[in-house]
Amino acid sequence: MLNFKIMNTKKIVLFLLYSCIFTGLFAQSNLTTIQKDFQNEIINFLKEEGYVPSLENETIKFKSEGENHWIRISSESPFFVAFQRAGYTLEGEKGLNRDNSLLACNEVNREMNAAKLYCTDKSVIFTIEQYTRSAEDFKFVFYKNLKILAETEKKFLEKYDALEQNGSEDSK
Repeated sequence: MLNFKIMNTKKIVLFLLYSCIFTGLFAQSNLTTIQKDFQNEIINFLKEEGYVPSLENETIKFKSEGENHWIRISSESPFFVAFQRAGYTLEGEKGLNRDNSLLACNEVNREMNAAKLYCTDKSVIFTIEQYTRSAEDFKFVFYKNLKILAETEKKFLEKYDALEQNGSEDSK
């Protein structure tokens, strides 16, 4: 009887293992072949520039000056690219104040070109969204985009700090 249970257990484990393997092999990507080619060109460009890109859920991730950045690609002809920089959390003890974050995001969005700030329930996100015809076009504005994302973060922090100062003065 014990051998029968062991055999059944082995069959179940093997079935699950093969199911996982075949599911992984036949899982389809959400990106088209053209989008994957574009993505690979961006990854190769980042490597040539000295970055260490990785791919997570079809999103390119890399660090620049200690900050995480992500590049997501969708649509084609032209490609839609969302280029994001790590933001700030609104959760927990060290999280920013959501109301002041939202106000600061709105102010920066009115003043900055190209960049967008999003304030979700959990975080502040810095992004540049653009259409581009080719990887060459993306490469041409890559460093400008990095600079704009850094400037956007700096401006956000200035606005946020001013709001925090005004809030603490109002409470006195």
